[in-house]
Amino acid sequence: MAGRRAWEAGMGTVSGRAWLSALSLVVGAVPAFAQGEPVTPDPMSVRRLVDVTSEPHFEPDFNRPTLPATAELNGRLYFLATARAAGTGYPFEELWVTDGTPAGTRSVQAELLPPDTRIDPGSLRATPHRLFFTATSPGMGRELWTSDGTREGTHVTRELNPGRFDGVGYQAPVFVAGDFVLFTPAGMGETEFDLWRSDGTEAGTVPVKDIDPGLSSASAGSFVRAGDTIFFTARSPQGLELWRTDGTEAGTRLVRDLRPGLGDSTPLQLTAVGSTLYFTAEDGQRARSLFKSDGTEAGTVLVMEFLTTSTGPSLHHFTALGNKLLFIISGTSQGIELWRTDGTLAGTLPVTTLPRTMLDGPPGVTLVPVGNRVYVMGRGGASGDSLWVTDGTSANTVRIPRPTESGLESVRGFTPFEGGLAYIVTTALGASELWHTDGSYAGTSRLTRLPAGNPSALPTGLVSLQGALLTTAGDPWTPRALWRMERDDAPPTFVCPVARDVASNRPEGTLVRNLTPALVGNPSQVSVRTTHPDSSLLRLHQPTLVTSQAEDATGRLAYCSTTMTSRDLTGPAINGCPTELTLGTRSPQGLTFYYPTPNIQDETSPDVLVTYSPENGSVLPLGTTRVTMTAKDSAGNVSTCAFPVTIRDGQAPTRACKVSEVRVEAEGPQGAHAYWPDPTPTDSISSQVSVKSSHASGDLFPLGLTRVEVISTDESGNSTPCEIQVRVRDSRPPLLTCPQDQTLTTAVMTGTRAEYPLATAEDAVSAADISYSPVVGTPLAPGLHSVQVTAIDAAGNASLCNFHLTVAYDPTSDMRQGLGCSVGSGPSSGVGWVALLALAWTLSRRLKDGRPRG
Repeated sequence: MAGRRAWEAGMGTVSGRAWLSALSLVVGAVPAFAQGEPVTPDPMSVRRLVDVTSEPHFEPDFNRPTLPATAELNGRLYFLATARAAGTGYPFEELWVTDGTPAGTRSVQAELLPPDTRIDPGSLRATPHRLFFTATSPGMGRELWTSDGTREGTHVTRELNPGRFDGVGYQAPVFVAGDFVLFTPAGMGETEFDLWRSDGTEAGTVPVKDIDPGLSSASAGSFVRAGDTIFFTARSPQGLELWRTDGTEAGTRLVRDLRPGLGDSTPLQLTAVGSTLYFTAEDGQRARSLFKSDGTEAGTVLVMEFLTTSTGPSLHHFTALGNKLLFIISGTSQGIELWRTDGTLAGTLPVTTLPRTMLDGPPGVTLVPVGNRVYVMGRGGASGDSLWVTDGTSANTVRIPRPTESGLESVRGFTPFEGGLAYIVTTALGASELWHTDGSYAGTSRLTRLPAGNPSALPTGLVSLQGALLTTAGDPWTPRALWRMERDDAPPTFVCPVARDVASNRPEGTLVRNLTPALVGNPSQVSVRTTHPDSSLLRLHQPTLVTSQAEDATGRLAYCSTTMTSRDLTGPAINGCPTELTLGTRSPQGLTFYYPTPNIQDETSPDVLVTYSPENGSVLPLGTTRVTMTAKDSAGNVSTCAFPVTIRDGQAPTRACKVSEVRVEAEGPQGAHAYWPDPTPTDSISSQVSVKSSHASGDLFPLGLTRVEVISTDESGNSTPCEIQVRVRDSRPPLLTCPQDQTLTTAVMTGTRAEYPLATAEDAVSAADISYSPVVGTPLAPGLHSVQVTAIDAAGNASLCNFHLTVAYDPTSDMRQGLGCSVGSGPSSGVGWVALLALAWTLSRRLKDGRPRG
């Protein structure tokens, strides 16, 4: 974080969301490369200019990084593309031009040049009015050519060596010096001049100076302009030394013979900082060291001596930064050291140490000056490319964090743009994005996603033209094309993750369903296609770059390249997992528990390992234990089935009833009190057993059957019921008392009606019903009669008794009763007697001789 604080302090405050994910390696956020956040449209759109069958070159050959690959003339960009010759298939460099539009982008090889003309790579140069390059053509060796963009204006400037021999050497220096160029001949022709100039006309292509007199070559090169002076190195009788020129013979002279005599100082790394030239040289007195020059002999002086050797430290990659020079020293014990100098010994100081891997190459390290910063690009390292920025101070020399998680991205093109650096970042699998940085955290963000998905045509090179950026690349539907990126308002943009694990849905991988990413911006009238439509297969565990392309009605394109890997992401399905189980045991130690047989299914893994905790067959104690079944597939995905198992006391206590029936005699109408032995249930597990009864012993029970429910319950709630049948019965008959024997006297020969006193019956429980036979009022003939008395209570208990009833016939009974009862002189007495006499007379008339009369 120290680097971040320094950056914030020296280069601006972090703000905005553009850097939220790009700073993942610094602040721990999600990487920004191809991520779905932020989901606002990218600020640049992508358009296809033209499809090409050749291979355009927008960046220099890494073997000669100082030779430009393109040249801009009159608002048009000229570049070379490797094509194949018809018939032979031999590669050659084809001349192209573009003005940034489809109509203005084309090959001009056949349009401008004679057939079979071959341009040397890295030779394109442009003055304000003309294009220069070196080329060979049939019947002519290698010469300097020029063009104004028309067929008539394209020609050899001057044939320095007529015939098939070369007039200029292969990749000979061609240096733009205002309206003319400086160049060197091949050194094998008839000219003795070592330095020439040309304005594009034959008359204006003239020798400047014979630096090494005679036909020997001066090997002039390393041309650099510092202020109004053009410096270069050349071999002369003084050796290989530093020279200067203004394009005239008089103005072309040796600056200083740093190594007098026949030795060579061999100036290298010529770099201009304002009007001052910096370079390294060997003056014979010390190892290769740092020098500077203002173009005069006196002003060409040592800056600092370095103890460099053929195997030791070396100085290289000189780059101007304002009024200072930045350079790299490699081969030291520290690895790679970045230095700066202001031209004084005191002002020549180390800035920082850079990772040694930045020189793993190729193409190695590149320093790109933009404004008041220099971007240090390390490319080709085993750990991926890296980008640093510096203002020449140690505190503000920091690494721009890698956009991807893996960090193995490569930078496949870069160019100064809008006050900063635009660069292309490509992942190991081929997803590419265009980024821009102004050297600050907040000012580093993605501009757009680039065509991807064609590993044989990754984006290569990046050039700026009229406010837009150009690159070359292919995609799954276009083998190779030229593309234009420019600022735009709400171009279509995918919500695009850099990587995505897709759940497998079959043993061999994932059958694709709806994997096309969503669009933001202006998604109306947009056609979308993808390399992996629905029903295509993503192979299991094989990272695959899935590319989607969207194109709107105006031709703006959006790309999303996501590394998708089919993985077994879901654990096995455990079907029928119980929510809980409750089991009973008859043992105080618990219960041996066996898990239910699981129904386990997995779409990808044929073998699933099932484990148990606690183990299957373990003894679970009384109470609740949480158990877990774990299913693990071959991918390591785990599913669990956890549920509580309650082992409860499954042993009920013994019956509490010692008797099953109690019979008691009713004590009265309300019943009787019943008694039984106290209940004493037992339990093999629970120490306490409670007893509940619907009636207590000694309660008053009504007549009849009463069922007494007795329940013994242990601590676990197990219960055992029993029943005591209490029968209260009235089995005692009433106490029956009959009257004394009775005699009835009647004066009627047929008898009389029964008449006797009532019997009495006593019963403690219920009233008795007394019946007589014969009943009172029954006619009885004279004689002895037995009266049967029955007393029956409510329970049906009966008592019997009898008494005798004698009916005696006494004709005079009525008279005696009258005589004895009515002696007097009253009227009633007289009447009685009259009646009695009448009865007697009647009887006498009916009985004569002892027989009744009829």
